[in-house]
Amino acid sequence: MPGLNARIDQAASLHRHASAVAQAAASALDTYLPPPRTDLAEQQALAQRLRDAAARLTPGWLGVALDEVPAGTPLGDQRRPEFVRVGTAAPQEDAQFPAVLPLLGTGHLTFSADSRDPRVAGVLRAVLLRLLATAPSGTLVVRAVDAVGGALFAPFGVLADAGLMPPPVTDRAGLQAVLAEAEHWVRPSRPEAQRRPTARPRRRDCTMLLLIAALPSDVQGAELTRITSLAQAGPATGLHLIVAGWPPPPLTPDTSLPSAQAPLPMSTQIALRNPYALLGGVPFTQQAARADGVPAARTGAEGPSPTATWPGLSVPVRLDPDPPAELVARVCRELAERYALSGQVHLMDLLPDPDHWWAESSAAGLSTTAGLAGDTPISLVFADLTPHWLVGGRSGGGKSAFLVNVLYGLCTRYDPDELALYLLDFKAGGAFGRFVPGMAGPEPDPAWLPHARVVGMDCDREHGLAVLRELDEELRRREELWEELGVKRFAQAREQRPLPRLVCVIDEFPVLLAGSDPVAAESLGLLESIGRRGRTYGVHLILCSQTVRGIEALHVRRDSLFGQVPVRIALPGGGDVLEATNDAAATLPLGCAVVNTAGGLGGPRGATRGHEKTVRFPDPDADAQVLAALRQRLWQARDPSSDPPVVLTALTQEPA
Repeated sequence: MPGLNARIDQAASLHRHASAVAQAAASALDTYLPPPRTDLAEQQALAQRLRDAAARLTPGWLGVALDEVPAGTPLGDQRRPEFVRVGTAAPQEDAQFPAVLPLLGTGHLTFSADSRDPRVAGVLRAVLLRLLATAPSGTLVVRAVDAVGGALFAPFGVLADAGLMPPPVTDRAGLQAVLAEAEHWVRPSRPEAQRRPTARPRRRDCTMLLLIAALPSDVQGAELTRITSLAQAGPATGLHLIVAGWPPPPLTPDTSLPSAQAPLPMSTQIALRNPYALLGGVPFTQQAARADGVPAARTGAEGPSPTATWPGLSVPVRLDPDPPAELVARVCRELAERYALSGQVHLMDLLPDPDHWWAESSAAGLSTTAGLAGDTPISLVFADLTPHWLVGGRSGGGKSAFLVNVLYGLCTRYDPDELALYLLDFKAGGAFGRFVPGMAGPEPDPAWLPHARVVGMDCDREHGLAVLRELDEELRRREELWEELGVKRFAQAREQRPLPRLVCVIDEFPVLLAGSDPVAAESLGLLESIGRRGRTYGVHLILCSQTVRGIEALHVRRDSLFGQVPVRIALPGGGDVLEATNDAAATLPLGCAVVNTAGGLGGPRGATRGHEKTVRFPDPDADAQVLAALRQRLWQARDPSSDPPVVLTALTQEPA
C-alpha cells in the first residue's frame, strides 16, 4: 500500500503542475498579439503590383472582365494589341491578379486540350473577342480551324457574312489550305526586292492570327511539321498562332514523334488541370532581360529568341469563361458595319477623271475597272487573250449592278467611234432600260447612251437571234475588209480605217439556248462563231446568267462555247462559272465578285492566285444624282446627228 499511495501523490503533484502551467499560458495568451506574417503581406503587395502591371499592359478590352464591359466602350485602338488576358491567377483568395500573356509581336499560345473542353472554348472566344475589339480596323487578319464542326466560331458569323473573317475550315483539306495561306504570308512568292516599295510597310502593318481550335483527327506529320515551321518563322513576319490541343494526342506514329510532342516554338503553354490551369514557357528576348537577370516580356521590335524562356508560373489560373453572347453580337455587328463603311466603293471610284473622258483608243483593246481589291483598282480587258467574259450570279447577287458599272466604265473611257454596244436582256425589269430614251426614271428623259446601237429589254428569243445574225454579218464584212487591207488583226486594221470595237452583252443568255428547237440550234452556232472569230475582228461577248448548269444545248458543245471565254466573273451564288474545283466564290458577300482570267481555274485553297482577285464594286443606284448627271453628260457629248438605239421588247413587231 505505501507504494500505491506514493504513486497517487506523484500523479496529484503532476496534475497540479500542469494545471498551473495551463493557467499561466491562458493568462499570457489573453494579452498576446502575434506579429503579422511577412509572407502573406508580401504576397498581397506583389498581387497588387501585378494588377497594376496588367492594367498597363492590357488596357480596355484586352484586360477588362468581359462581363463588366461598359455599354459604350469604343472599339479599336491606335496600336497592335501585344498582350492579352487569359484568366485570373489565384495564389490566395485575397491575392488575385489577371493572368496576362504576350502574344502579337512576340510569339504564340497553346493549350494542352482542344475546344472540346468547354474551358478552352470559352477562353478562345474571349481572347478572339478581345483582339478583334482592340486591333485597329483592318490590321488583324484571322484564319480559323475547328475540326469539331466550327461551332466555336458561330457567334462570330456576322464577320464572315461581312467578308471580314472567313468561316472556319473543319477538315484536313481546309487545314492544309489555311497553312498554305500562312506560309505565303511568311514567305511571299515574289522576292522582296521585286515587290513595290509602297506595299511592304502596308503589309507589315497587318498581323495574321491563325487560330486552331481543334486539329482534324486525321492530321498527319506533314501538317504538324508545317505548324511548327510557321511557329518558328511567324513572329518576325507578323504571323501568330493559337493552337488548342498541342501537342496532339500520341495516337498515331506521326503524332507520337518527339518533334510532334515538343512544345510549339516561341509559345506560351497553358496546361489544363482540374479545375485550374498552369502557365509556362512564355517567350522572351535576350535583349529584354533585366540587369538583375530576371527576364521580362519583349516590348521592342527585335525578334524573339527561342532559347530565352520562363519556366512557368506555379500559380493556379482560372481561365476566362465565355464572353456574354450579347457582347459578342454587339462587337461583331459594329466591326462589320465599320468594315462595310471603310470598304465602300462608289461608281466614280471606277471611272476615269472627268477631264479625261473619251480620251482612250480601242485599237489595242478595251479596258475598264471592275472593282477594288483593297485599295487597288482591278482592270479587266477585252483583247486578243481575253476576248469574252462569262458572268454568273444568283438573283439579287448584284449582277445588274456589276454590268452597269462595267458599261459606264467603258463608255466614259471610249467615245462612240471607239466602242459600240448591243445590249440584250431576256428578263423583265432589267438594268438596260436606263440606256434608252424616256426609261431612266419617273420623269420623261430624252437622254440615251450614245454608244448603244441595240437595247433589248424583256425581249424574246427571235430578237436575240436577229441581233446575233447582225453581229455575224458584221464579222463577215470585217473579214472581207481585213483581206482587202492585207491585215490579220484589229489593231492593224485600225491603222487604216476608223472602226469601233463591238461589245454584245446578253443577260440570261441560256434563254436563247433553251430547248432543242431551230432558234436554240442557230443561236448556239452563232455564239460559237462569234466567240471563235470575234477576237480577230474586235467583236466581244459578255454572257451572263444565274447559272450555266443544265443548259441542254451545251451538254455536248459546252467547251466549244465556254472554251472561248477566258474571263470568268463570279458574283454571290454564281460560282459555277468557275471550274468545279474552284470554290473561291463560295462565301462571297454582296458587293463582291471573284474575277478570274484563266477560264475559272483555281489553285491551292487559300493561296494567292495571280489570275484571280476578289473585288468590291458599288451599287450604281446608291447615288441617283450622280447617276443622272453621268447619263446626261454622256448624252450631251454625243454627235447631235446620231440616232438613238433600236429598242427591242417583247411587244416589238420588227426585230433589229
